Amino acid sequence: MKNTAITFLLLAISIAAVAQHKGEVKELTAQEVSDRLIETYAPLAFSPISPITLEQIKLLRAQERAMPIPVLTNSDSVDVDYVNIPGLLENDPPIPVRIYKPKGVDSASIFLWFHGGGFVQGTLNWDHQSCANIAQHTKSIVISVDYRLSPESTYPAAVNDGYSVFLWSIANAKKLKANPKKIAVGGGSAGASIAGSLVLMNREKSGPPISFQVLFFPAADVDLSRASVKELWNIPGIKGADIPVLFEMYVGNSDLKNVPENILPGITSNFKNIPATYLVTCGVDPLRDGALAYGIKLIQSGIPVELHNYPGYPHGALPNRMYPELYSFMNEYFKDYYQKL
Repeated sequence: MKNTAITFLLLAISIAAVAQHKGEVKELTAQEVSDRLIETYAPLAFSPISPITLEQIKLLRAQERAMPIPVLTNSDSVDVDYVNIPGLLENDPPIPVRIYKPKGVDSASIFLWFHGGGFVQGTLNWDHQSCANIAQHTKSIVISVDYRLSPESTYPAAVNDGYSVFLWSIANAKKLKANPKKIAVGGGSAGASIAGSLVLMNREKSGPPISFQVLFFPAADVDLSRASVKELWNIPGIKGADIPVLFEMYVGNSDLKNVPENILPGITSNFKNIPATYLVTCGVDPLRDGALAYGIKLIQSGIPVELHNYPGYPHGALPNRMYPELYSFMNEYFKDYYQKL
């Protein structure tokens, strides 16, 4: 992984170079979007397009709450526990978490996971099987965090929830049969943004060291001039036009020019002292270029980065080959990081 940093940098630069020609970028038609997607996802380009509204969000939340917990395919290898963890601040509510423990493993590593959902929706069920798979294949205790959602709870509520779980995990490592010196964080989409912000919060507080971070297609910044945002401004699923809407719900105001430092992984003046990063972007995703720019800044600051861009995939979709690559990275870095302590 370490020997491929330059390769990944060149890959990121080649992809992000398009974004520099901001004056030439035009919004893609449905057919043009379809042509960029792999065959499996190409029909999605012609799906209905709908704006994000609070009414729609509440309806989706109600539907999600009514869904049963999925049945794990590897329940013989992973135990699942449910715990409520105290909030970070005095008046913060308890934080529900779901803990996935690989059977027969002592002194396991710890991996905190944050689901996606645009900061406004999502449940622990979304990544239930994926969390169990990570626990099984990396011999890690995976703690999935049911953080507070926007717009009812604006920033930094979700990050505070994550940080409280982070500190609790270390304090309770012995009870969990885990190694407190082997802890990492990760998430998908909005969850990746929360994980990245948690890393920045921990750096500010000079907190316990984090082995690495895993960020799948994060919202790294709110630069609406990026090529991927403008090209994919009005498409089915997550679209460029959703970024200011969701960000306003997350922050509580619509000012995109004066955003708080560290609110998203790429909105920071300091890219040093950040843990090794596994960064995934999707080729047909409005968040792509912001995430790539974030990865480049990390590499330029001397941070080890493994960056994977998957052309033809929309936001949230990943090829099956990604998972063994992720497990390999996690196993390598938990081992290497611990040996350096």
